[in-house]
Amino acid sequence: MTFVNRADELAQLDRWFATPGAGMGVVWGRRRVGKSVLLRQWVRGRRAVVHVARNRAPQDELRALGGAVAAVATLPHRDLSARPFLDWDDAFDALAELANPEPLVLVIDEFPELLKSTPGLESALRSIWERVEATSNLRLILCGSAVRAMGAVQEPSAPLYNRMTLRLQVHPFRVNEVSAMLPRASALDRAAAWGVCGGLPYYLARWDDAEDFTSNLRNLFTSDSAVLQTEGEFVLATEEVIGGAGERLPEQVIRAIAGGRTSFSEVKSAIRTLPTRVLSELERNRMIAKVLPVTSRDGKLTYYRVVDNFLAFWLALIEPHRPAIEQGLGESILPVIVEAFDDYMGVRWEEAVRAHVRAEAVAGRLRPHVVAVGEYWNTQAGPNEDPCQLDVVALVGRSRTVGLVGEAKWAKKKSAVGVLADIQRKATQARLDLVDDVQWLVAARDQVTHVPAGVLAVTAHEIFA
Repeated sequence: MTFVNRADELAQLDRWFATPGAGMGVVWGRRRVGKSVLLRQWVRGRRAVVHVARNRAPQDELRALGGAVAAVATLPHRDLSARPFLDWDDAFDALAELANPEPLVLVIDEFPELLKSTPGLESALRSIWERVEATSNLRLILCGSAVRAMGAVQEPSAPLYNRMTLRLQVHPFRVNEVSAMLPRASALDRAAAWGVCGGLPYYLARWDDAEDFTSNLRNLFTSDSAVLQTEGEFVLATEEVIGGAGERLPEQVIRAIAGGRTSFSEVKSAIRTLPTRVLSELERNRMIAKVLPVTSRDGKLTYYRVVDNFLAFWLALIEPHRPAIEQGLGESILPVIVEAFDDYMGVRWEEAVRAHVRAEAVAGRLRPHVVAVGEYWNTQAGPNEDPCQLDVVALVGRSRTVGLVGEAKWAKKKSAVGVLADIQRKATQARLDLVDDVQWLVAARDQVTHVPAGVLAVTAHEIFA
């Protein structure tokens, strides 16, 4: 995988490393987000041991760690191939010795796998670390996916909680960061690739930016050798939460939301248990989002949406066709998926435009003091009334007045004049508290025509430049 972006994460790791003395950090994030690639990039040029845990027997795990250590440094008076580490005390004593006077980084990747094979390791590691940190320059990073074990390690009651001086959650790429992984693709193809892959580097790295959209869907999903055809099933099966072992509650929740049961009560009814914790963890991992009108202050009328593009795409357009694809009908089904993609992409495009507005606000290219960007619908609309749905609404200042209103259509071309009249009608009918010089926005996939003065036109060419 080509390494791009992650400047903020690298800077955070650098600041942690620059702090004198020993340090323990935890790096976590959902699967496929690029944690391991980030850490391997960061340790380049540093004295570092990277050990990937594999749920081996304890002695096999220690022998593998010894091999990783021997590849980086030589222990005085000890040949690790002949005399492997006896236990974790022995291993950390040796590593602490190697970390003086020059710092040494130890990355334990897939840390949850190590906890499976070595019960009680967290408590033992706390005692070991109390001894090591006082006399060593060892930098220890525990890395793993945001599943039960990584969540439990960071709870206040966990043995290592007060020892951690770095907590870094790795998130998917933002919309404006995706282009760096697809340098040869056009802006329109990048938008489509993002619609399928989201911001996860693992999937973006497998998208061939020299091929067109249809060819990529064939190669990744509908051919006999398609590498991502069963990927959604794998992701759903491996996401878990604390206290949910064996129940696959995250999968149940995601499937319920993807199937249209989007309110809290509907999700609760679908999984037959209180979903509060599962929803919270899935939201923190940016797999789902809790959505409410951007002007709302009471949290009512919340609904949930699957925001992980890959899972949303896989559940909507791939999984229903999997039996037929496995029977050899992939090439026949491919045009059906391509045709359905535009309908699927509508909601994704709206979020891409909102993300673009946020990025522009942060960069200082919009009006100042933007405090929120979201969507709006008239919560008081009756069953036969226009809910005044607006795709993009930005609030400004302490008063949270509306400074920008826009519509985003996944259409190849849109005339700003016609869309603008509809936006202004909705804003008036909804009685939004608009600033005097409110800005209007119209977004379309490829081209916005007939743009009046003062109207902001946004296309894939701006978002995925």
